[in-house]
Amino acid sequence: MKKLLIVLFVFVSLSLNAQHVTNHAKNVNNKEVDGFYYHLPRNIVRVDFVVEKNQDVKGKYSSFTRELLGTDDYIKENKTSYRIKSVNINTLTEADPNYVFFISADEKSKDNLNINLKLTSDGVIESFGYKNHDAVTSNLYSVSNALNYEDELSEYHFIPIREEDEYDEEEETSETKISEKDMALAIIEEIKNLRVAYFDLITGYQEVKYGTTINYMVDQIKNLENEYLSLFLGKNEKHTFTQTFYIIPEEGKTTITLGKFSDTEGFNQKVGELVKINFADTSIGAYVNKLSKDDIENMTHNNKIFYRNPANVTVQVIFGDSKLLENRIKISQFGNVIMIPIDKMKLTFDSNTGQIISIIKE
Repeated sequence: MKKLLIVLFVFVSLSLNAQHVTNHAKNVNNKEVDGFYYHLPRNIVRVDFVVEKNQDVKGKYSSFTRELLGTDDYIKENKTSYRIKSVNINTLTEADPNYVFFISADEKSKDNLNINLKLTSDGVIESFGYKNHDAVTSNLYSVSNALNYEDELSEYHFIPIREEDEYDEEEETSETKISEKDMALAIIEEIKNLRVAYFDLITGYQEVKYGTTINYMVDQIKNLENEYLSLFLGKNEKHTFTQTFYIIPEEGKTTITLGKFSDTEGFNQKVGELVKINFADTSIGAYVNKLSKDDIENMTHNNKIFYRNPANVTVQVIFGDSKLLENRIKISQFGNVIMIPIDKMKLTFDSNTGQIISIIKE
């Protein structure tokens, strides 16, 4: 009987000391308002592929190139090809919807207990126990090597020469209609005139002092000549763009397929070699006691809160049989969810990983 009284006394004493109660959100009554929700963070892997799109554009009058220019070196058909120039990995952070908790006061402490939480705008815990939010703020996250590519896009413009489709059909006659070959011949004449003008400028034939403007005039003549020639020879256009994928790593999934990539279609789901991301060589604290899912989701905890011990993970981007990139990053959800006492404690957390970065005992 005496032992039973002792056990009861200890139990009552512990109950009286318990001021904070933490539960997984799924176990909280929807009408409960005397408390606060907080999330643990999870990490998203952002993969940026810099892709070059290469287009061969056939000239409008390419069928007359061999006859009028005497060359067989020209683009004979439209063709598009793709290649991966580079790849980069960054990590982002958001609130984990699977790890949201409700912290409140027990029934005997609700009237006089203050719960001092500092959260991010997403609801991820940053600190606990600081009355005026004077906790050391976490600023560990930064995006390294962020891509900032500008599109290198060359546009194909035809010289505005009046063509047959600009005529009114009702007024069109066999005498006024200009054939494609006539147009091609007219452009050849313009090219000859431009070359004569170019020769006159560089030899000073006009006996006019143009000063520094002569360089501008020469460039304009050569650009116009190249535009005319492209109507026969064709044009190559290069366009660089970024293809981005977002992956939410999940425990147990070590390989995720992003899609397929081919030199004719770029990224797609049908043809080409597989592009995958691998999570390998995960390193976490082997001696840290990991909470079970039942402990996290179904147990009520007094004067304790959850935090994360993130894992260091090797991330690989694989294209076919080739490794495009390998990097070492932290992923919170591959680590452990553990607990820490909060009675008379001031705690600061890294809001990007969920790890504790400062502990002060009052």
